Amino acid sequence: MIVPAAALGVLAAAAGETATRELGRTLGRSLGARVAERLSASGGHVRDASLEAVLEGLAGELAIVGLGALSMERWGRALLVCVSDAPVEGAIGDALLAAVIEGMLAAASGRELRTLPVAREGARLRVLVANVASIERVGEWLGQGLSWGDALVRLHAPRAEEAS
Repeated sequence: MIVPAAALGVLAAAAGETATRELGRTLGRSLGARVAERLSASGGHVRDASLEAVLEGLAGELAIVGLGALSMERWGRALLVCVSDAPVEGAIGDALLAAVIEGMLAAASGRELRTLPVAREGARLRVLVANVASIERVGEWLGQGLSWGDALVRLHAPRAEEAS
């Protein structure tokens, strides 16, 4: 079935955040599974592939379905997935894209992870990819007004209970 990407934004706005995230994860798992299948076709595993090969596969899948151009940034140990020129905007569009990325990466890597939209700068969305605890901490800091860059710096700092 072919659905215009902009129609997903309309559906997401009507469905609410919980349904939007599930829709995004489901779509993302389908895209990520195709990448994993291609990369493991020669008997290997996605984890054996280079980051560039995985990124190329994921970016291609996202572009084919019309959801934007994907790239990645490293901030210390933090991984940010960036989406440019996405046809869905606003908080619900950001939630949809973050969920698609979450599903893609989980299916491609075989690992459970979470995502959190951390910054929208014009047509560019940055999404943090991390474990549940890190996503919760960064979400809390952003809710307290900390900038996303400072939140990533704080994420790398030793935790008080670990330092003693």
